[in-house]
Amino acid sequence: MMPRDEPFTIFAPENGNETLPPAEEGLLTHPDLVKRLLLDHIVLGVKIDLQLSSELTFSTLGGRTVQVQTVNGTLYANGARVLQQRVEVPHGILVILDNYLFPEDMDVTNMTSTPPVVGDSMTGESLVKVTAEAAAENDDVAVETTAPPVKNSTGGFLESVTQVLSFLKSGVKVFRQFLAKSNVSHLLTDGEEYTVFVPTDHAFQRWHPIDWGFYPFSVPEFTNTIIVNHFVKGNLHQDSIKDGQTAMTLGGQEITFARKPNSSSSPGVLTVNGVQVVKGDTPVSDGNMMFLGEVLFVDDEIVKKLQQSNRDKETAPLLAFPWMRSQFLSHAFLMLEEDPDRFTHITRFLNLADIAPHIAGKGYTFFVPTDKAFEKAELSTRPDNFLSKGEGLQILLNHFVKGRLYNKDLTEGKQLHTLGDKVISVGNNDGGVMVNNANILESEIFVYNLGTMYYIDRVLFVDKMQPTESNPLLEVVNEWTTEIPDEVERIPSEIADERGDLPDLLEEEEQGYNSTAHYHEENDLEDEPEEYDDNYNHPETISHQINSTGSIQDDSEDYDGNVTTSIRPPR
Repeated sequence: MMPRDEPFTIFAPENGNETLPPAEEGLLTHPDLVKRLLLDHIVLGVKIDLQLSSELTFSTLGGRTVQVQTVNGTLYANGARVLQQRVEVPHGILVILDNYLFPEDMDVTNMTSTPPVVGDSMTGESLVKVTAEAAAENDDVAVETTAPPVKNSTGGFLESVTQVLSFLKSGVKVFRQFLAKSNVSHLLTDGEEYTVFVPTDHAFQRWHPIDWGFYPFSVPEFTNTIIVNHFVKGNLHQDSIKDGQTAMTLGGQEITFARKPNSSSSPGVLTVNGVQVVKGDTPVSDGNMMFLGEVLFVDDEIVKKLQQSNRDKETAPLLAFPWMRSQFLSHAFLMLEEDPDRFTHITRFLNLADIAPHIAGKGYTFFVPTDKAFEKAELSTRPDNFLSKGEGLQILLNHFVKGRLYNKDLTEGKQLHTLGDKVISVGNNDGGVMVNNANILESEIFVYNLGTMYYIDRVLFVDKMQPTESNPLLEVVNEWTTEIPDEVERIPSEIADERGDLPDLLEEEEQGYNSTAHYHEENDLEDEPEEYDDNYNHPETISHQINSTGSIQDDSEDYDGNVTTSIRPPR
């Protein structure tokens, strides 16, 4: 017998359903197995509303896990089709199924373990004992699925709410986590009754960025305020709430109920501050629970203002450039590039520095010298690779500290260890904050949730840089050589480009020569006899023919039309 007034849910297979497996006669001769079968179909302490989510997971009194999910618009519980979601009975509901939740238990031969013996008179404590022992026997059931004991009325409301949320597991997981971190327990009074409006996981998911951005519930103070404002005094029930009725939350906000009329004779759809309430109450000790599809007191304008004051909570997009493995450094670099009037030198030095391997991932503080700071240190005229390696790289690393620092962390006398193995001392100067001998010009420039930047007016650990022989960074090599280095592959002589004796027709065409079959041959012109003076009638055309002996026959025609033929031996 279950405890009086304790809410419950029973998953009941429908009598006479054709899909039910025939009960084995041996099962009726094992009363312990019958009791176990019954416990595996009962959930104590909650009236489960299957409309809360498309997927729900909870535990039965027998310590077995039940999963409810929607497949093509049809609800199934452990593979059994739900015929009726909610049949109201005193203090509980029935969920009608077309099969058993664990049909394999109908085979007596599979029941090898001996279940705990349950007495005829079952109290809340004995039910919990049965549940714990059954769960211990089942390796698939986690400890958290054990049904909790029945609590007394003193402080029982919040504990009962927590128990119901743990039963449901999925669907209200986010609210349960936020509730555990809130200070609601300090606002409840023993002996008072309360009602809590529980937003589903989908309600919170609406405000979560898809890939990157700002999630308002990453701000603890804001989240606590929202959770508190979902509790009201009084044991409210949906059927008794009137249109226009108001209530005050524990956080001091007013909520207003409304009824949206529908075609049926029911009182209409209940809303609170315009948000529809999931139909059905979930009574708990000293109060009631209702479920919502939206989070109360959150809208776009509120989130926008919250984001402006909580830039350090905003997640960053993944960058493949400039340094894939150093997201903080990459985003910081791009932010500084957007202000070339003040940060030209630090960006050009960072661009060529081998610094990314030292600043992997996120969680850093960067003290950024301005251009004027580099001018004071006489570094503004140095080449871009001046701080890329060795001692120069150490100068850059001495401006980075591991960990995200806030203004509250920079107290006088604080010492910070840099990535370059130096120590920065924090001090005060006329009310301002100093790091070593540098004044902080701007503070808490958040690089998303990756880290923080502080703009300073001096380069740390550097006064003035003078060229020295011991500092190779100051040497700029401007030597040239015509020798081919050994590592350069030489072209083999057999494939080197060699020019032949014959004229290059392509070159001649580019230089304006006529590339037709009739042309003045270069060798002939070079061998002109001395008698070829200006009065000589040069051949108008020369044609060449090679006869069968290989000799070359030249036929030339002068301006008067006279043709002269000459034979030349083969070349």
